[in-house]
Amino acid sequence: MVELQYAALPLYTPSEPSPKYSCRPFCDENTLQHTPLQVRATPAATYTQRSGKTTITLYEQEDGVDMPEYLRRGQITGSLLIEYPQKVTQVTMKIEGKLDTTTSESGSKSIQLMNICQTLWRKGESEELPGCLPFSHLLPTTFTYEGVECPLPPTFQINHTSTSAFYLRVLYSINVCVTRARHNMDFLTKSNDVKIPFKYYPRVRAHRPILPSPHFFSTVKTSPDEWFQVFSAMKTRKSVPELGLIYCHFFIPSARVYGLADRIPFHIQLNGPLDALRELLMPQPVNAQPRPSWFMHKSHERCPPHTKPTIKVSLVRQSKIEIRGFESWKNETIGQGEVWELPPLICESRDAVHLDWAGEVQANKDVEVGGFISGNVSVRDFIILVFEPPTQASIYLCLQMSAPIRLVTDSYMEVTDYEPPPM
Repeated sequence: MVELQYAALPLYTPSEPSPKYSCRPFCDENTLQHTPLQVRATPAATYTQRSGKTTITLYEQEDGVDMPEYLRRGQITGSLLIEYPQKVTQVTMKIEGKLDTTTSESGSKSIQLMNICQTLWRKGESEELPGCLPFSHLLPTTFTYEGVECPLPPTFQINHTSTSAFYLRVLYSINVCVTRARHNMDFLTKSNDVKIPFKYYPRVRAHRPILPSPHFFSTVKTSPDEWFQVFSAMKTRKSVPELGLIYCHFFIPSARVYGLADRIPFHIQLNGPLDALRELLMPQPVNAQPRPSWFMHKSHERCPPHTKPTIKVSLVRQSKIEIRGFESWKNETIGQGEVWELPPLICESRDAVHLDWAGEVQANKDVEVGGFISGNVSVRDFIILVFEPPTQASIYLCLQMSAPIRLVTDSYMEVTDYEPPPM
């Protein structure tokens, strides 16, 4: 058998760095297809921080921010202005990220998200240190936790100390260290450290739109897939089989992925026998004379104000921490909804009556990040419905229902300006 001989591979020659990409075609190019994105314009301002004889300037920042901000795959670019550079022996930069968690039940845990060290300049290894030293570094998108690759979590902090300790913090920072020689002797040095915390906000866009719906009934029949439904029977303090069951139905847009700025519509419906709904909305005291069947009109608008049920819809964020096999969580309301009553339909029968409410809920303006799962923590969002009977005398108990959702940074955007290329 003849031994195969492999020809020697040619010597590798590094190619020139690729030019910076631009979405705008040159004069000899044409755009074949374009999907517009709601991308914010690259900021043109700078962020500057000074410590001693060292000044750090970070580029592409918003004007007047109190802390620099970077997106997913963000490029940290900037420059160092160093006074008396002839005395400097070394300049290093470190980009750090930490996830710190503490609970009363299981103690504390700290996870290193990133620890990037880079020597920007060292005496004797390169040319003379310039007075203005540029730097640039691309942020990673993942880290490894217990052998599993996880996405980098956004900058986040929550601290509950009212009853039990519950602390969660995601912190990122840039650390620059300038080492100088003392008395012109390189073995005697002193360091000047500059630390700049920064915000890391990876952006996620909702994948489906929230259809504009002027009326719930006009879409639930023609497009039932556009609504996600949660339902439950209302529980009673005692068994009253002759009344029948009252069911509460809670509808939200079926995508269940919404932008932080979205006003999320919802619909609430109670249905059941007329006698059961009468008992819920207008409970009778003991030994009271029974009401005639015509007393309760189909519209609960005729009920006195004090007999109306209390309906609350809110956005609730649940933060969960796992340390040493123990899980702890805290709930926090991040948005309150508006609820209004709807008039009844004309085609209702005595045996099956339904009462309806509609409304919208939106995250508070101070909520800057959506939900995420990373490392030993998870941050999830829910829409919570609480239905309380109008009085304590009601045989019906308070009902709470929840619908899991995901909040993301950006709302869905429709592509409207696409034009197919000419044939």
